[in-house]
Amino acid sequence: MADDDGLIFNFTTTRQDAPVLTTHGRPKGGKWKDRLESKRTLQTQVYQSQKKAREAAKSAPPAASAGDKDRADKQQDKEVQKLLAEISVSNNSKAKPASSTTTKPSSANVHLSGQASRQVVSSLFTKNPEIPSLPQAAASHEHNVSSNAVIDTSLFSGIGLDADMVSYLETKMEITKPTAIQQNAIPVLIGHRALAAPRVADTYGNDNDAFDVEREIRAEAPEHDVFIQAATGSGKTLTYMLPIIHRLLQATATAVSGTPPSRELGTFAIVLTPTRELAQQVYETAQTLVHMPISKDSGKKSHWMVPGIVIGGDKKQSEKGRLRKGVTILACTPGRLLDHLENTKSFLVDNLRWLVLDEADRLLELGFEETLTKILALLDEKAKMRVRVLGSRSMTTAPALPKRRINVLCSATLRDNVKKLANESLVNPKYINAKRVHDDVEQAAEEARPSKRRAISSDDSTGDLVADEDENDDEDNFSVPSQLVQKAVIVPAKLRLVTLVAQLKNTFRKQPTSKIIVFLSCKDSVDFMYFLLAHSGQEPDAADVQQGDATDELVQELFKNMDDSLNNNDDDSDDNGGDSDNESGAKSDGAKRYGKADKSGPTLKEDEIVLDSSVFPGAKVYRLHGSMQQKRRTETFSAFSKSKHASILFTTDVAARGLDLPNVTSIIQFDPPSDVASYLHRVGRTARLGRVGEAILFLLPSESAYLTLLQEKGLRPSDESMESVLKLMAKSEGVRKATEWQLRAGDVQAMLERFVVVNVTASGLAKQAYLSSIRAYATHISAERHIFHVRSLHFGHLAKAFALRETPNQVAMGKGNNTKADGAKKDKKEKKEKELAIKKKPTFKRGNDISEFAVGDISAYYGPRVKNSKYEQ
Repeated sequence: MADDDGLIFNFTTTRQDAPVLTTHGRPKGGKWKDRLESKRTLQTQVYQSQKKAREAAKSAPPAASAGDKDRADKQQDKEVQKLLAEISVSNNSKAKPASSTTTKPSSANVHLSGQASRQVVSSLFTKNPEIPSLPQAAASHEHNVSSNAVIDTSLFSGIGLDADMVSYLETKMEITKPTAIQQNAIPVLIGHRALAAPRVADTYGNDNDAFDVEREIRAEAPEHDVFIQAATGSGKTLTYMLPIIHRLLQATATAVSGTPPSRELGTFAIVLTPTRELAQQVYETAQTLVHMPISKDSGKKSHWMVPGIVIGGDKKQSEKGRLRKGVTILACTPGRLLDHLENTKSFLVDNLRWLVLDEADRLLELGFEETLTKILALLDEKAKMRVRVLGSRSMTTAPALPKRRINVLCSATLRDNVKKLANESLVNPKYINAKRVHDDVEQAAEEARPSKRRAISSDDSTGDLVADEDENDDEDNFSVPSQLVQKAVIVPAKLRLVTLVAQLKNTFRKQPTSKIIVFLSCKDSVDFMYFLLAHSGQEPDAADVQQGDATDELVQELFKNMDDSLNNNDDDSDDNGGDSDNESGAKSDGAKRYGKADKSGPTLKEDEIVLDSSVFPGAKVYRLHGSMQQKRRTETFSAFSKSKHASILFTTDVAARGLDLPNVTSIIQFDPPSDVASYLHRVGRTARLGRVGEAILFLLPSESAYLTLLQEKGLRPSDESMESVLKLMAKSEGVRKATEWQLRAGDVQAMLERFVVVNVTASGLAKQAYLSSIRAYATHISAERHIFHVRSLHFGHLAKAFALRETPNQVAMGKGNNTKADGAKKDKKEKKEKELAIKKKPTFKRGNDISEFAVGDISAYYGPRVKNSKYEQ
């Protein structure tokens, strides 16, 4: 080593028995079929070489050292990679760009669409990420006894409810027994002991004494404010509404003189809700209850009770008119209530006896804490100014009514901010859950804080969804009804749309009158899915198909070129690495089905609330999101609730909490929720009051860790494979061969994509939904950002979930395959520019030296005027 100048050489040797890979020069020239054949030959050689290597490795003597084996494997991998690189180069040699089809561009395509030659018609079943294997979930609860079923051991009559109300509940509403939370809370809210409390006039020795709220509270110790801890699905709305109407009925029977019962007495009960839809639901429940028939001999009257609602979205003057006439039970949202308390003088709350804060935890989450504080302060101030009615018992002083305002808070949790609100707003409170009644908030919180990570048990018959706080941290454990069947389907991005269609078809096949809610992350996705699944399966009108029209010939040539590219099976790649060969081999009938490509076809109308689905015959489709006009939101909510047909509601999280949508059989979370609490409330729309329900969660392979997070919270869904969903759809639609389910899935995807290509409205909605969904993906809470990260999305594959054939860059830059849509966008831009130019044009200013009859452009005459002293006087 003294003569080597300190240089050390490393020599790598290969095992003598390692297979030698022969490299070949890349094929050049010739037709594309010849190059394709050469490519397949080289692939076969690679496969055979790898096979020989594996066989040699099995038969090799164990004498070789581990280091020699590693070096040999690396050398083999190097040779294989070199060969694969040559295949890739040969495939692209003397060919068109990878993102374009190989068909010859025609004048027809150029005339129809400037971007038609750049379409990406990719395969559904190639280059998808591997679906990870996950630990098995707990056994399904599908056959378990309901954990939130109504209680059989008690009746409404047994807890003191009015006999007429009990009869009405049984005969008209088909409610015979109370749930657990109703059994515990209704007796407290009815306040039996309050009936024997001293009268107001007797309490104060002197009628001239000033009205003192605090003294009145002390005098009426039996009356309790109430905190109800219960999530949706447990009959919470009836829990506070039944006692309110019960006591108003009793008051009409005992008011022997004085002011008769009338809506002119003002508002007796206010129910505050976080969303307009929940307020609408409370209003409709009150409407149903006040119209019950009452026994004539009892002396009770309900005709004077008038429910009302103020939630915005309507003219404020109309709301003022309703309040001026008198509203007995008012459902409202916080902002609008505060506005009327401050500005509407005719809003009479002097006789207010109940204030209900429904979904109090949600009210605080939405930032209404300051608004609630102002509302409570204003109501207290108005209560001090109330004028007492003296003499015999009148409606306002009837013993059946509470002598002060009763505050009722309803919440699913007992977190710190909720407990703070309870301490500030409740007087002499009772804390009630489905198990028992507590006198202290800490006792209730301690019962809601079980051992760490408590598993779901059938003993949790709390009326449905219960959020329990962890013993050592602020995280929540959740439980769901045992009759709720939870499933999770891990689906690659390219297959999301067709798997959703398959799942909906399978559900309708199993139960033809199913009512399904599909949750999406943004309003643009709601509009797109609503429009796509309503129209994409319909046949065109006969007048639209004119074989002699020149435009039809262009359309037919366009679809012919598209289908030729599908059947060529070239392994092209889009700009995100996605493949574009089509395995289905489905023949396009786009020109035949849709006729003229420049005809806009169906459009999205703002005044629509329901459409007949052409993809699911016999089903109705609805949409609901926060950007809709309030009138449309109300009509949609009411129509879907009352629907007796197969129905699909596409919605955002605006429908995730509080709403009681009857007979919902399935929940599909197409886009994952922003947090676990949202997951809990989404699935709470089904499996209500003991009924069986199904909740299905769609996840990408990169999001599979979310199931572990749900399992830690006690909400682990069972696994369902994507293949089983697609195979069941294919089997139900007549596919007999087990290997042809992929072809059927490809047919469905092609049908949806063709509609988006041809229809102007669908194309615009698809692109907007695609971009908005990516932006919405970034809104997940930071604790879940490692699972839901934008960088883990494959934008090219995700585009197929919106039936797009454009590349992500084309969509982002506003380019696409629909010339009419692009032209409309250009016309809109030019129109805005013209309007802006008109606004910037200088206005005409008449000078003293310009005739009033002057015409034409006189801007040349504008300029500074110089005074001439010669003509001055």
